[in-house]
Amino acid sequence: MKSCARTIRFAVAMLAAGMLFSAFAGGPLYVTGPSAVTPGEPYRWAGSVIRYKTDQGGLGNRTNAEADAMVSAAFRVWEDVDSASIGFQNDGKLSSDITAVNILSFQNMLGMCSDPSQPPGSIVYDLDGSIIEALGMDKNSVLGFAGAVCTNDRLGTYTRGWAVMNGRFIDGEPDSAGHQSVTLDEFHGVFVHEFGHLIGLGHSQINVGCATDCSAEDLSGVPTMFPLLVGDGQATLNTDDISMVSSLYPESSFHASTGRIQGRVVFSDGVTPAQGYNVIARNTADARVTAVSSVSGYRFTAGAGNPLVPFGMDTSFFYGSHDRNLIGFYDIPGLPPGTYTVEVEAILNSDPLPFVYESGVGPIGDYLGFQYKMPGSCDLQYLHHPPRPTDDCGTRTTVSVGPGQVLSTGTDIVLIGTGPRYDAWEGEGE
Repeated sequence: MKSCARTIRFAVAMLAAGMLFSAFAGGPLYVTGPSAVTPGEPYRWAGSVIRYKTDQGGLGNRTNAEADAMVSAAFRVWEDVDSASIGFQNDGKLSSDITAVNILSFQNMLGMCSDPSQPPGSIVYDLDGSIIEALGMDKNSVLGFAGAVCTNDRLGTYTRGWAVMNGRFIDGEPDSAGHQSVTLDEFHGVFVHEFGHLIGLGHSQINVGCATDCSAEDLSGVPTMFPLLVGDGQATLNTDDISMVSSLYPESSFHASTGRIQGRVVFSDGVTPAQGYNVIARNTADARVTAVSSVSGYRFTAGAGNPLVPFGMDTSFFYGSHDRNLIGFYDIPGLPPGTYTVEVEAILNSDPLPFVYESGVGPIGDYLGFQYKMPGSCDLQYLHHPPRPTDDCGTRTTVSVGPGQVLSTGTDIVLIGTGPRYDAWEGEGE
């Protein structure tokens, strides 16, 4: 049985020094650069409670009090994760009602990171889409965004963030060529997702076929942090979402009660690491739902210092470690004890909705604006240890992980049918 759903592309924005940037994605939103105390580690909020203030106005046809309740409900989804230690506190109202008239000055004030008068979190209610439009975005397609404003790059912490919610989609007006609506449940799901970005989570890819259509079972396994909204069920966190938020903000028993698989994706020579591929551990008892993902090489830089970046694209993008041992490295935490297969696939790279830029999964898609295709014989292949020349795309090994166990031996995935080595970027004609 096929389940078809309207797809909504999420928008995520980052603000730094008053400018909007797209967000690094694939596990954590950002990882620290070479100047950090510990390079290649995910950014996170310091402390266990994120304090925020909300706007003074309405949101579509919702009153201010109703909008506040919607914000609280979306935050509560993350706060209710038993294995994560994170909370949210509403500290009252912003100092003024934010509108299209004052949004740019408000944005500039938020970007003054040394000014302690601004709250750690600001939630802006756009009554009718005019704020989104004033920020240079399409009020008829962007439901909102959330992300960090200020960071401590040495420590890898977020110190200020914001979100803008577009009430035009819930104003009660009929749909037309220039006006789209979503249900309140869909709107809730969007901001559970966006608040995931606010706390430091990037996009993830599980059951990628649901970007077009998929079975009801596959749809139930799509994570909240999937780049597209494909169903109301995404407002409910799945195993991948729970793993990611718990890894950033672990409750004391998280690591002792779950398993972890670490390894590398390498080309057919068994040596050269492959960056930018999606690795998924699937529980054999519930493979389409109990699944956790990681992007190979997500802790390594996608910009300055990356030997595989095309000439001319190695700019000031400083996020990520320069430790080449992290190229191709994947890390899948938060696995419920059990037996798993581990598979590798390309991140969605085809039209009409490739996972790049604002919808990016992993550092390659976000920064370079494309995703690598699978380079060898297989569109999807599995961990098989030890690898053999006779392996085909379906050959696989199952691995078992117990509570507190980190499995890192015999976990490298050797891609089938690639060239002998891939040591450097090859331009056109080379």
